[in-house]
Parts: sequence; C-alpha cells; structure tokens
Amino acid sequence: MNNKKNFLLSLIMIFSFLSASSANADDMDDVQALLDAYIETEADLMAQTELMSEDRIFIIGTPAMRMTDNQANMKGQIHVDSRRQQMDPGAIYYATREDQIVRVYGDAAVASFRRNLNFRPSAEGMKNGMSNNTSRQLVTVVMAKVNGDWKIVHTHISSA
Repeated sequence: MNNKKNFLLSLIMIFSFLSASSANADDMDDVQALLDAYIETEADLMAQTELMSEDRIFIIGTPAMRMTDNQANMKGQIHVDSRRQQMDPGAIYYATREDQIVRVYGDAAVASFRRNLNFRPSAEGMKNGMSNNTSRQLVTVVMAKVNGDWKIVHTHISSA
C-alpha cells in the first residue's frame, strides 16, 4: 500500500512540475510573440498602440523625456511618423533587434535588446537629398499580463 501511495505521489509531483514548466514556456512564447509584434509594427504605430497598456510609461531621449499618458504619446509618435511618410511615401522604414535578453517573472517580464531603426529612401527621396539612415538604440521593455493578455507597460529607449 505504501508503494502505491509513493508512486501516486510521485506521479502527482511529476505532473505538477510538467504543468508548471509548460505554463512558463507558454508565457515565454507569448512574451516573444509580443516583442516580435513590437518590432514588426515599427512602421505601423496604430497597430503598435494595440500592444501597449493604456497606462504605459515611455522614456526616451537625451535629455530624457518621460511620458505617462500613452494615448497622447502615441498620438505624437503617429504625427511624426505621418510627416516622415509625407516627405517620402516610397521610402522603406523598418526595425531590427539584436542581442535580446528576456526574463519572465510570473505575470511580468523584462526584455533588453539593441534596436536598429532603418530608413531607406526611395529614388525620389534620394534625389531630394535623403539618404540611408540607421538609428541604433538600447531598449528595455517591461511587459505584464493585463486581463490575461501580455501588454507592454513600460518602454525605455536610449541611444546606443
């Protein structure tokens, strides 16, 4: 009888361990998908807004600016981006990332990476004096589960 109890207890422990591991793996996959979407939507800030919590904090620049109204912040970023698009509608603008480190802590996660914002003007833009440009940045993103979904709750960007 004791052997049966020990066996059942061992099975319960193994299943508990496996289910805890798979939950963490699922969270890591979800966090990674959120970070992928964050980079992929760099040229579509309306879509990027959906990845963020309403109360996201955004820190950028030298001297640093700290914005705590995500709606107003994204409105400003979208305005600047629409000016870029008006100046050269045929240009290509995209982001890449390198050396990413991600840590998941229950319902919170932190990612740190280098981001390259790449601008490639169209032929018309080059005729008007535009040139290829890559802006290198160090980025820290804090994510949290908000109503069951992973959202970006804090972004800090510094020049690299």
